[in-house]
Amino acid sequence: MSFGKKIYFSPLGYIISVVQRLGGLFFKPFMIYGFYNSKQKKYFRSIRISSSAVITEKDKLDIADNVWVNHYARIDASGGVKIGEGCQIGYSSMILSHSSHMAIRLNGKMYIHMDINQRKGYIHKSVTIGEYTFIGGGSCIMPGVSVGKGCVIGVGSVVTKDVPDYSIVAGVPAKVIGSTLEIDAEFFTDEFVQKYYYDQSVIHKFRKI
Repeated sequence: MSFGKKIYFSPLGYIISVVQRLGGLFFKPFMIYGFYNSKQKKYFRSIRISSSAVITEKDKLDIADNVWVNHYARIDASGGVKIGEGCQIGYSSMILSHSSHMAIRLNGKMYIHMDINQRKGYIHKSVTIGEYTFIGGGSCIMPGVSVGKGCVIGVGSVVTKDVPDYSIVAGVPAKVIGSTLEIDAEFFTDEFVQKYYYDQSVIHKFRKI
């Protein structure tokens, strides 16, 4: 492990993370190690989030370790967002847990004067992203959607419905076009993959076949 990473993973890492987030307000985008999960009341050292990423209501974001959030991504956690371990959130992608597209019409000029909970047609629905799922750049995960583990969301996709585990989806709206297991299976004889693959239950299943 390099000297820089040793510092990141030492007790000084938390302070460095805070300083970098402040620096991100004034400099070009860069990746920041470390994030404090308010839901779990725990600091995760291996989360990497771009200084340019925008997170709305961080206290409602439940994010696991080893997650990567790329430049200019936006996570709207106002309705609750849970992101599993090892996920990668692509460049300029969005995870949305609220929508006002109906409420602005239904409430007319009174919209701005009403509390969120009083607005007719206002959507607040939680989003869940399963562990080790990859969300391609420019994609959008809509409110209320649950994406399974080990999935790949194609670049520029708009996900409006739940996505099963191990799915490859793409398009607007996104549809299932394949399985990540079919891609990964050719590596299941590799000893390193057998040891570190994120879903050991899959490895055991394929080794029995």
